Amino acid sequence: MGERAGVIAAITGVLALVVSLLAWLLPQSGDRSSAVPEQYLGTWRGQVTMTFPDPTREGKGAGTDEITIRQGSIGDTVADQRAVDWGQEAGCSRSWQLAEVNGDHLVLKAGTTGAPANAPSGQTCLADLTMSVRLTGQARMEIQANYNILGTVTGAFSGSLVRQGRT
Repeated sequence: MGERAGVIAAITGVLALVVSLLAWLLPQSGDRSSAVPEQYLGTWRGQVTMTFPDPTREGKGAGTDEITIRQGSIGDTVADQRAVDWGQEAGCSRSWQLAEVNGDHLVLKAGTTGAPANAPSGQTCLADLTMSVRLTGQARMEIQANYNILGTVTGAFSGSLVRQGRT
């Protein structure tokens, strides 16, 4: 009887291992994916407003940015943001890495950051940013990002962009 129980335990263990391996190998269902959904791909352009705690300024800046989103997986650089027209203001350009794909939005982390356009010498663009990208129609999307310094939100930018073309 003891030998039979040992065989049953061994078979149960092997079956549990096979089920675990199949669960790991088979595609997972749900709202999350590891790739950029096709409806986000392309070039988007629109008005972006920055808010920042700078006592020497009015605390806001606005300009036009262009964002190009391409296919990629979690951790890949999937987007480039370019300051197009900020007038006398300083607009930043940067790349973005895909951090998360949810059913209704993407989460991007700032990657490489360039020097701000039209900025005084020595001014830099903050690099510790997380941006949420949410579609609001077939050809519109909303962006919202927060600047963090030492884990504290110190400013933000947001905007409404319109699709310019697909990549």
